[in-house]
Amino acid sequence: MSLQWRDNSLKIIAVLLAVLLWVYVTNEQNPVTNQIYSIPLTLQDEPAGYVVNGVPRMVSIRVKAPRSIISTLGKEDFRARLSLFGITAGDQELAVQVTAPPGVDVLQVIPETVRVQADKIVNKNVPVVAHLKGNPAEGLQPGAAVLKPPVVAVQGPSKVLEKINQLGVTVDVTGATDTLEREVVVETGIEGVTANPGRVTVTVPVTALPARDLPVRIRLTGEPAAGYVVSGISAQPSSVQVVARENVLHNLIAVSTMAVDITGITSNVEREVVLILPDGAVSVRPDRVQIKVQITRLETGQPQDDGEGADNPTQ
Repeated sequence: MSLQWRDNSLKIIAVLLAVLLWVYVTNEQNPVTNQIYSIPLTLQDEPAGYVVNGVPRMVSIRVKAPRSIISTLGKEDFRARLSLFGITAGDQELAVQVTAPPGVDVLQVIPETVRVQADKIVNKNVPVVAHLKGNPAEGLQPGAAVLKPPVVAVQGPSKVLEKINQLGVTVDVTGATDTLEREVVVETGIEGVTANPGRVTVTVPVTALPARDLPVRIRLTGEPAAGYVVSGISAQPSSVQVVARENVLHNLIAVSTMAVDITGITSNVEREVVLILPDGAVSVRPDRVQIKVQITRLETGQPQDDGEGADNPTQ
């Protein structure tokens, strides 16, 4: 009995030594090693009618395997997935699932979980507003733009659409001489938000600016020589036509000349003077007038040249 036990013990010891020797040789010749890979993260089970944000493009994994296996692997041998099955609107944390080849243990996934934001895709009707760029040809003005259709349907995440109340398009009217009609693209400017239809037709009427006759105001600076006074001021023509938008014309009462210096003069002044274009006006016709400034000596009370009656001075 003791001989049999001794034989069995020797066999067990021999097996253990063989196993230890195999482990030793394996670890020496083909040691287990760690490796880190950066692999793309793909989505699966994406629900229709939802948009999901916050998903990283890549994840990092640390794996363990014998050197003989590791040396044959690349990042394309691993798969990282994020299942969106059963997802609802709002923030939620999902686990990253990694698949590795046989004989490879996944030690770590960075990140192990991903916090995503899901939002339902909805539709909303919003008006389109036209913004005009530039100015038509001189003497013309653009009218109110007419859009067809005036309303478009936008599609996108519900939280984003809550902030969209209208969309704008731009039409360039620079140099236009007649009514413009343009087909323009409706751009939302927000990724994931689209407009339907994607184009609208914009019609911009171009009409003549209103005109109004306004009196000429002669601007004088300085004073005549001692003993002389201004006894009359006149302009020819006495009124000119101003072209401007209605709101500009409404606030105008006269058109002024460039300043005429009469410092130290002793005789009448006659000259051509340029008119100042009022702020906001497009044109003044004519753009200059002939003025006459009458000068009188106080001692005689008579004009210094032709003796004509003086106009009431206007400054």
